[in-house]
Amino acid sequence: MWIEHWRRIGGSNDAGSCDLAKGDKEISHSSEREKTQVKHVKEDGRGSWMWRKLLKLRSLVYEFMRFEVNDGRTAFFWFDDWLRMGRLIDITGNVGTCYLGIARNARVNDAARQSEWRVRGQRSQHYHELHARIQAEPVPDEERGGDVVLWKHSDDNYKTCFSSAKTWDQIRDRRPVVFWSKSVWFTQGVPRMRAWGIQQGCVLCGERDETRDHIFFACPYPFTVWDTLANRLTCSRTDPDWMHTVQFVSNNNLQLLDKILERNDRRHQTGYRTVQQVVRIVDKAVKNRITSLRYKSEHKLAGLMQRWFAVTG
Repeated sequence: MWIEHWRRIGGSNDAGSCDLAKGDKEISHSSEREKTQVKHVKEDGRGSWMWRKLLKLRSLVYEFMRFEVNDGRTAFFWFDDWLRMGRLIDITGNVGTCYLGIARNARVNDAARQSEWRVRGQRSQHYHELHARIQAEPVPDEERGGDVVLWKHSDDNYKTCFSSAKTWDQIRDRRPVVFWSKSVWFTQGVPRMRAWGIQQGCVLCGERDETRDHIFFACPYPFTVWDTLANRLTCSRTDPDWMHTVQFVSNNNLQLLDKILERNDRRHQTGYRTVQQVVRIVDKAVKNRITSLRYKSEHKLAGLMQRWFAVTG
């Protein structure tokens, strides 16, 4: 259902496959023939926020869709990828409709008659290979059933189901994994506003420019919290330098969650806390987390609570 919905949105701009008018209001009639088809839906700013976003994604959607042609009544000849080589209109341009003798809004079955392809271009220097490619395809046949819409899950791997995870994995920007990623990246994390181009000051100490190195841990507030807890737990001297800290955290499988949460609380004006208050909050959070784990007696971390009381008592 979702794949077909994307296709209708994607094809509306060129091929008239989206039965929509006035933004995101669908025109419903008792008969399929009576539906109003909009051949060109322009991005004019009208319609809901979601509708406008979907219109902007049309070009991207085409990169993920492919058709398995059976009866040829659903797939558009020019605007759907049914030859596994992309949209034909993008390959030939508008002039291709004249050279191949196929109407711009034709379906795939419109290019065949009496169990044969009726496509011109075999003598054209520019379209000879395309003509041969079409002739090599099975002619649409009603007995094979309807056309099937496929969604790209990976390179040359198309399936009948839509996967948001597989799609995101293909469109996201990839960068090398850093050794400290698991120490600072977690589900409760909030994107830094600096990534959005906003310079901000430190709400913990008043420093004018809040950099990464300042928070971890040149700022005396989070460093005091970190030193109070980590020093007891590791029995080693803590270091305010970012690289030393992150190497220590990564090697010891610790996280910086609570200091970040305190900073976010301050950022969103949920109240000021002293260093000792934050230490107590972290202490309570750790105890609650250890209690929730419910390790069995033979587990290597079964004595974790006793260890925590020993270093914080």
